Order: sequence, then C-alpha cells, then structure tokens
Amino acid sequence: MTFNFCPQCGTKLVTQTVDFKQRQVCPHCRYIHWNDNVISVGGVVVKDGRYLLTQRANNPGRGHWTNPGGFVEQTETLDKAIVREIQEETGIITRPRGVFLIGERPLSSLHTIYVNFLLDYVSGQINIQSNELMNAGFFSLAEMASMDVAGLTREIIHRAQTTTNLLPFQEVNLNYTSQYRLYD
Repeated sequence: MTFNFCPQCGTKLVTQTVDFKQRQVCPHCRYIHWNDNVISVGGVVVKDGRYLLTQRANNPGRGHWTNPGGFVEQTETLDKAIVREIQEETGIITRPRGVFLIGERPLSSLHTIYVNFLLDYVSGQINIQSNELMNAGFFSLAEMASMDVAGLTREIIHRAQTTTNLLPFQEVNLNYTSQYRLYD
C-alpha cells in the first residue's frame, strides 16, 4: 500500500533514504512507512475424517481447491479472522484450537504472512456465501488424490496431520500498552 499522507498527522510524505532504502517519511512528525505487509489466515477443519476445502472462483488459482482462509481486517485478531472467513465463505461454524504453521511470501511489492490454524468443526452445513468460491465441501484424503488441490494446500494438510505442537493463544494485558495476543 502506498501512502501519500502521514497516517499519524496528515502531512504529505516525502521520500528519503532510511536504513539504506528509499522510504516514505513524514517531515513533520518523523513517521516512517517501513514496508507493506499483509497478514492472512488459513484453516484446516476436519469433520469425521474429512477436510474442509473451498474451490476458488477467481485468480490466482481459479478452479483449484484450497483450505479456507483470507485476509485479516485491521482491528481483528488472527483467531477471530479465521473463524469469520470460514463462516462467511462456507457457513460452517468453527472453534480454533491453535496455530500449527506460519508461512510467508516476501515479494518485492507485498510481503504476505500466512498464519494457519487447526480448527474444530462446531456446526453448520455447507452454504456457499461468497462470490469468491465456486464450491466447497468436506473431502477425504482419497477423494483429494484425484482433485485439483493446490500444492500449498496439500502441504498444509499434510503438516496438520503430523503436527505435534499447536500454539494456543491467550490474551495478556501488559499495563504499559494495549492488549497483545500471544501464541505459545
């Protein structure tokens, strides 16, 4: 994301060299726009030995089957984001157990951080509620073998099956700052 004005004071930003890179800087309050990061979440939901997959309606990956997920809203916690994304896209209600995998894609234009949760199925039937999807359903590993499942999704499901270390989360209030959500 490119800023033209300082998000803290509203002054027009200027380009300066900071830490050997060209960065946008506020000449008034000295705010520095360090980089463009996007945080996204993905989820692995298992119901009766079958995995929840969604079929993408748009590029990139149109037609591929992937694990559900999406982008984190600015004021949203990671666990709330994945629950929201799954419910918005599929109608399925879930409960996060914890984080089992973190990935990243550091492109020059955008650095994406991808946090993957293992979630419990709570309730609901598949009801596609998003124009982002062509289809959704629960599938066994045998069924997935003949489906056009994205390579990253296959790897994520494999790791979810073999994980022995979930990072549960807890909210902590550190008196000197706003609340943080820690995964340990």
